[in-house]
Amino acid sequence: MATPDPATSSRRDRLRGFTLVELLTVIAVVTILAGLVMTAVGGARERARSVTCRNTLRQLGVAFHLYANDHGNLPPSWHSAGARRQQNWPWEISGYLHPFPLVTPEDWSEVFNRHFRCAEDDNLDQMFFSYGLNVYFELDPDGDSYEGSPETWRRFEDVSRPSGTVLLAETRPVAFGDHFMCHQWRSTQAARNAVFHDRHTGRSNFLFVDGSVRLLAVEETFQPVEKINQWHPGL
Repeated sequence: MATPDPATSSRRDRLRGFTLVELLTVIAVVTILAGLVMTAVGGARERARSVTCRNTLRQLGVAFHLYANDHGNLPPSWHSAGARRQQNWPWEISGYLHPFPLVTPEDWSEVFNRHFRCAEDDNLDQMFFSYGLNVYFELDPDGDSYEGSPETWRRFEDVSRPSGTVLLAETRPVAFGDHFMCHQWRSTQAARNAVFHDRHTGRSNFLFVDGSVRLLAVEETFQPVEKINQWHPGL
């Protein structure tokens, strides 16, 4: 009769001693670790999309300044251009964002998705922009009632605090919603209703006139009770 191998017997004893409770414990630990890894990966992906959004806004800021240098004033939104795509600000500055002419609908679609769509915005309808223009830069003193009327801010040189005045911000999906009617806001809730204030973990990206982009809570840009208003170029 062959003599049992002590090492084999030892391994069998150890396997035989692996109880159901121990097995469940191992499974639970693996599940927890997998959950932590997935949470970390999801958070990293969200942060990466927020950074991509900020870079997109910076590019838009450069395009706005190039346009203003060439034309002497800022391009309009649908507020004053009307519902004509080839006259609103995304169309006007698109020539500063890409090297080729927009000839076909596919050309515009490529530019639109690359430059006017936040990475966190999954709405593919090209009537809905991810970013809106501060309407103060195109208000008509003869037709719009606002604090400081009849002042106008058609040029960046007219803005007294470029680092404290919002140019573009993230907007909710609204047809022809390429601008913010911020001269009509009377409460922080009004700003929250217009700005996509929680697109990036409870905050949103804002492009300022000086070209800087900041991830902020909307209350940091507009809170009348605290006399905070980073939208009005004259305050």
